[in-house]
Amino acid sequence: MKQLSFLLALFFSLLLTQSCQKDNEIDPLAGQEAPALPSEESFVMSLTQFTEMGGLDDGEVDSRTVTNWSHAAGNVLIWNSLLSLHLTIPVLSFQEAFNHQPVYQGQGVWLWAYEVTDDTGTYQAELYGELLVNNEVKWDMYISKTGGFSNVHWYTGITALDESYAHWTLNFDVNDPKPFISIDYLRDNGNGVSSIRYTNIIPGNPDNGSYIEYRTGNVVPGEFDRAYDVFGAADNNLIEINWNSVNHNGRVKNPDFYGDEDWHCWDTQLQDVDC
Repeated sequence: MKQLSFLLALFFSLLLTQSCQKDNEIDPLAGQEAPALPSEESFVMSLTQFTEMGGLDDGEVDSRTVTNWSHAAGNVLIWNSLLSLHLTIPVLSFQEAFNHQPVYQGQGVWLWAYEVTDDTGTYQAELYGELLVNNEVKWDMYISKTGGFSNVHWYTGITALDESYAHWTLNFDVNDPKPFISIDYLRDNGNGVSSIRYTNIIPGNPDNGSYIEYRTGNVVPGEFDRAYDVFGAADNNLIEINWNSVNHNGRVKNPDFYGDEDWHCWDTQLQDVDC
């Protein structure tokens, strides 16, 4: 009898060991660390540092006499105002993810689940990160609102594990989600130069294809280290802005506004000067 009990115990022990081994074979990522969340700069464009140099707000876009700088800042501020209407919740939910730990879901997928609250209500966020075979991670964010919409697929993205690039697609309209903005981020891990572009991808919208791009690094070596490009698809016009983030001097080029292809400059006090 004792021998039979021993054999049964040995049998079930071997069965359990084989079961665990099979589980590990099926899901080799079980027990591994989750992929790191992508950096905030790969998702969120800096749109306030430039306009805040002179304390510009919505009511001052047309009233400033510092023509060149205010014209440049005003065009950035227009994008900032438009994006703020639709990006507040996605950005808030993205930033909050860094305060939470993920739970492994199996098959190379991790879930960050948490709540965020702002003046408009309380939201439940579920951020899924799926480790892909080519050193990339696929991200999907689903957001629900207490007493409101449920499980809206707010954005999706692909990021490189080395953070050298990221591609995001954001949706809008919680009742019928549709493409809104694509985000393309690039970074040179050698010298730290980076760029991020927001492009209007709303189907059938007259401004579809319009974009704002922000770049950091040696835009003009020894002179300017920041830049914006603001492109309007409807009028096929490109506004180029370069400035120095330390000294605050810069320049703007806008063929539609100035009627030429020249640079128009401002000094460290944001006053107009000859280029």
